[in-house]
Amino acid sequence: MALVKVKNFPGRIFAEQAQQLLEREGIPSVVKSPDAGVFGSTGTVLPQGADLYVPEEFAEKAREVVLALFDGI
Repeated sequence: MALVKVKNFPGRIFAEQAQQLLEREGIPSVVKSPDAGVFGSTGTVLPQGADLYVPEEFAEKAREVVLALFDGI
C-alpha cells in the first residue's frame, strides 16, 4: 500500500486534528513528524512540521476533506 502526502502542517496537533477528521470519513491515515520519539509527541510547532499521509486510493477525497478546513494552515 503506497502512502501519499496530503498536507504538511505546522505542528503535530493540527495534523492529528485532520487525522481525526479523516477517520470520521472512513479514510485511514498516518501522521509522520520528527517530534515523535520515545516519550511521545510534544505538540509544539517545529520547523519541519508534521506530514499527513493516506493510502493512494484515498488521496483525492482526503485532500478535499482536509483542505476544506485546513487550507490556510
